[in-house]
Amino acid sequence: MIVTVKPLQGKECSLQVTENEKVSTVKELVSDRLNIPPSQQRLLYKGKSLADEHRLSDYSIGPDAKINLVVRPVGEQAGAAGGASSNSSSSSSVGVWQALSAVLARHFSPTDAARVQEQLIKDYERSLRQLSLDDIERLADRLLHPDAEGMDTSYMD
Repeated sequence: MIVTVKPLQGKECSLQVTENEKVSTVKELVSDRLNIPPSQQRLLYKGKSLADEHRLSDYSIGPDAKINLVVRPVGEQAGAAGGASSNSSSSSSVGVWQALSAVLARHFSPTDAARVQEQLIKDYERSLRQLSLDDIERLADRLLHPDAEGMDTSYMD
């Protein structure tokens, strides 16, 4: 089947793939065609981020599908497979995790605190991956226009 990969800015490309292709393989094909390293690619389909270990069929991606590509800046690469603390790429997130670590250290043994923090980070990152572009747009509207009347904010409660 043919799928189209469209960067937010730039030239799109068409790829010949199968439904059983892994997302990581698609990223390699995009790298070959558009010269964008897989580590800088974030693929989205219908507003959902595609995980490298999943197959296209897991997201019901079929023939003639359009996959969006977000290119990460070089310094903002996805978290490595190493420790949980490496999964947090922004400096403000690091501060939050350090503060959380200090709180957990007061209430748990070092081993238990590390396990609790690791699970919290995994849950947080999973929640972020599940946000759709519509969710992000609604959140941005609410944050940028807090006094707007008639805006549906029930999803935030």
